Amino acid sequence: MVKGLRQLFFFFMLSVFISGCATTVKIASVVEKEPEGDFLLKWEVSPDREGIIDIYSSSTDSILEDFTPLTSADVSDQVMRLNPTGTGLREFFILRIAGVQSGVVSNRVIEMDKIKNFRDIGGYFTIDNYQVRWGKMYRSADLSSATMQDQDKIRRLRIKTVIDFRSDKTAHRYPILLHPSIQKVSLPLAPMDAAKLDEQVNEGNFDRSDAIRYVQDAYVDILENHKEQFSELFDLLVNDSNYPVLLTGSLGKDGVGLVTYLILHVLGVSPVVLEQDYMLSNQCIDPAKEKIDATNLSEPMQEAVTAMLSVNRAYLNYAIDHINKTYGSVDNYLEKELRVTSDKRNLLRKHLLYSFK
Repeated sequence: MVKGLRQLFFFFMLSVFISGCATTVKIASVVEKEPEGDFLLKWEVSPDREGIIDIYSSSTDSILEDFTPLTSADVSDQVMRLNPTGTGLREFFILRIAGVQSGVVSNRVIEMDKIKNFRDIGGYFTIDNYQVRWGKMYRSADLSSATMQDQDKIRRLRIKTVIDFRSDKTAHRYPILLHPSIQKVSLPLAPMDAAKLDEQVNEGNFDRSDAIRYVQDAYVDILENHKEQFSELFDLLVNDSNYPVLLTGSLGKDGVGLVTYLILHVLGVSPVVLEQDYMLSNQCIDPAKEKIDATNLSEPMQEAVTAMLSVNRAYLNYAIDHINKTYGSVDNYLEKELRVTSDKRNLLRKHLLYSFK
């Protein structure tokens, strides 16, 4: 999993472009939290150049001027292991060389004891070169099995609002316990059609292709039949007093994945990065560890189960194609169906982007 995360994280390299007289210098950087607690900071400077890169750190990114010098390294080193200077849960870094500054970088994945797929959706850059703020919005799988340590981490992240997209039935069966200071908002999305699934499975020829088509149809159902829930979500997000926000679902990959796509789209993140964020769930969820015993199933059925416990570009692309064909564009869907007006867009960008006025 760590190797896969490292490969994928490099796609998400955070960058700031600063124009010079002769060329454009780019600093790209990424941070991973290692199991033993250290931070692994990696960087690239392009075009290639020699020199010293200065590393600044802070326990918070709320005031960028408060970042203080931490250490320096040779540009060619490209990697450095850093001991936590604060609580060790989060740390924020900025890199500088010859007047060029990177964006704010921090660890995206927050390791939990029992909560899967817990990660920050900040740090990405928009197509107009703003950066999404870290620590304002998180996404995760089910919280019902959270340990005391997990609960402590949630409090230390200062999360104010948990938005639960699980169905009413699932939420009732697996309740989540939160600190009294955290408000929980239920915006239930209907689960995938169990009767339809049972019918297909009982026919005895349900395979990976069937599973993909099944999930694709379920995504369209979410988009078409839960517009009020999505509209209410955006109403919550325009209120700055609700942040930081945690979006949670059973595995945090389907409904939460679609919601995250729409939010980041509103902020102006490119479709390529949106897809990569969606696909990151495959690095954070191990289908073999889910509570489904597939050992007695046929090989095609086992592949179908794995497909349903994973994310797939075909799922997301099918959903976005449906929006484009039905409404003309994602922007039209957001504005006409979810009431995400230009005023709401500006408020969201103000709350969730660094330096946006």
